[in-house]
Amino acid sequence: MSFDRPYALFTHPVNKIEKSGGSGEYLPWEFPLAFWLEQHGYDVSYISNIDTHADPAGLLRTKGFISVGHDEYWTEDMYDNVMHARNEGVNLAFLSANAVLCVVPLHPSSSGRPYRTTRREGWFFPEQSEFGDRGRTESPYEKGFKPTLGRDGALLMGARTTPPVRGAGDWTCALPEHWLFAGTGMKKGDSVKGLIGWEWHGAPMMDLPGMQIVAEGETRINGKQPGHYTATIYDGPKGNIIFNAATIWWANGLSSPPGHATPVRHGVTQQGVDERVQRITHNLFRRIVSQKA
Repeated sequence: MSFDRPYALFTHPVNKIEKSGGSGEYLPWEFPLAFWLEQHGYDVSYISNIDTHADPAGLLRTKGFISVGHDEYWTEDMYDNVMHARNEGVNLAFLSANAVLCVVPLHPSSSGRPYRTTRREGWFFPEQSEFGDRGRTESPYEKGFKPTLGRDGALLMGARTTPPVRGAGDWTCALPEHWLFAGTGMKKGDSVKGLIGWEWHGAPMMDLPGMQIVAEGETRINGKQPGHYTATIYDGPKGNIIFNAATIWWANGLSSPPGHATPVRHGVTQQGVDERVQRITHNLFRRIVSQKA
């Protein structure tokens, strides 16, 4: 794939929007979060994956790094830079799923402009994972060269993509006494309907410091192909926190800006804005903001 081309029309995989004018997945996932953050006066700045790849020092100028929506394709430099930021005390919020899955490079264009072309080269899996040998064998995306097996995405996020990858379901509270749930009124087993989808994270890395599963439950694809997601939080090395919401659809529980459409997929309709999702996110971001630099 190359950025040196006109944007093509994009058929969105959830809402089947036929003409999104080259906006890709920004309007379904990133925009609802940005709309909500600015509505509530959070001091935020915006970067692209190229910045995450090429400007590691820039990541250290903030208290928190947020991954949003469908953040699947990462370079190994992106992984290393965000891991370094975590180790230096930056908080991480993965309001996303299927994130840190595929290893991609960023190559220059034919004219020499940096970071203009990319391709899928492998996977952020451990040697042994739920995908078996998938990370060590050639796929159609990797035809003609040896696939790269990157570092484990769960070591960064707290969990990783697991089979069957796709699916939808309810985001169900597993640890109501945790500070994330303060003021939500949620009890163990209470759910936000349809918040999980269309892909998710599972397989928590339980030996990370302070690892806790804050929500978990079942996913289905049109009533079949069960999966199990886990939303997690663990402690960084300098008092920072790393939260993994385990769903692409998290931001749809925060706001529905003008023109926004609520996703429907796998037989599940995401219910849209929910005060409990808003409160959990406020609790998370206020904890991040209140920490000393």
